[in-house]
Amino acid sequence: MTQATHMTLRMLAERIEQLTAQIDELNQRLTRLVEHHAPQLLVPVGIGPDSAVTLLITWGTIPSG
Repeated sequence: MTQATHMTLRMLAERIEQLTAQIDELNQRLTRLVEHHAPQLLVPVGIGPDSAVTLLITWGTIPSG
Protein backbone atom coordinates (compact mmCIF):
# COMPACT_ATOMS: atom_id res chain seq x y z
CA MET A 1 0.00 0.00 0.00
CA THR A 2 2.81 2.42 0.85
CA GLN A 3 4.58 1.70 -2.44
CA ALA A 4 1.40 2.31 -4.42
CA THR A 5 0.80 5.58 -2.62
CA HIS A 6 4.40 6.68 -3.18
CA MET A 7 4.21 5.82 -6.88
CA THR A 8 0.90 7.61 -7.29
CA LEU A 9 2.23 10.75 -5.59
CA ARG A 10 5.35 10.66 -7.76
CA MET A 11 3.23 10.35 -10.92
CA LEU A 12 1.02 13.23 -9.80
CA ALA A 13 4.06 15.39 -9.08
CA GLU A 14 5.49 14.65 -12.53
CA ARG A 15 2.17 15.55 -14.15
CA ILE A 16 2.04 18.80 -12.21
CA GLU A 17 5.51 19.65 -13.49
CA GLN A 18 4.45 18.85 -17.07
CA LEU A 19 1.32 20.96 -16.80
CA THR A 20 3.27 23.84 -15.25
CA ALA A 21 5.74 23.74 -18.15
CA GLN A 22 2.84 23.79 -20.63
CA ILE A 23 1.24 26.74 -18.84
CA ASP A 24 4.55 28.63 -18.92
CA GLU A 25 4.95 27.96 -22.64
CA LEU A 26 1.41 29.08 -23.42
CA ASN A 27 1.85 32.25 -21.34
CA GLN A 28 4.99 33.06 -23.31
CA ARG A 29 3.13 32.52 -26.59
CA LEU A 30 0.24 34.71 -25.42
CA THR A 31 2.66 37.44 -24.39
CA ARG A 32 4.38 37.37 -27.81
CA LEU A 33 0.98 37.46 -29.52
CA VAL A 34 -0.11 40.52 -27.56
CA GLU A 35 3.28 42.20 -28.01
CA HIS A 36 2.87 41.75 -31.77
CA HIS A 37 -0.78 42.84 -32.12
CA ALA A 38 -1.35 45.30 -29.29
CA PRO A 39 1.69 45.95 -27.09
CA GLN A 40 -0.01 48.95 -25.53
CA LEU A 41 -2.32 46.57 -23.65
CA LEU A 42 0.58 45.25 -21.58
CA VAL A 43 1.52 48.71 -20.30
CA PRO A 44 -1.28 49.36 -17.77
CA VAL A 45 -0.82 47.81 -14.37
CA GLY A 46 -3.07 44.82 -13.86
CA ILE A 47 -3.44 43.85 -17.51
CA GLY A 48 -1.47 40.71 -18.20
CA PRO A 49 -1.34 38.56 -21.30
CA ASP A 50 -4.49 36.60 -20.36
CA SER A 51 -6.62 39.72 -19.98
CA ALA A 52 -5.07 41.35 -23.05
CA VAL A 53 -5.79 38.32 -25.24
CA THR A 54 -9.35 38.19 -23.91
CA LEU A 55 -9.80 41.83 -24.90
CA LEU A 56 -8.32 41.23 -28.35
CA ILE A 57 -10.57 38.23 -28.94
CA THR A 58 -13.60 40.19 -27.78
CA TRP A 59 -12.70 43.05 -30.08
CA GLY A 60 -12.08 40.57 -32.91
CA THR A 61 -8.61 41.88 -33.70
CA ILE A 62 -6.59 38.65 -33.58
CA PRO A 63 -6.24 37.00 -36.97
CA SER A 64 -6.95 33.29 -36.94
CA GLY A 65 -4.18 30.80 -37.48
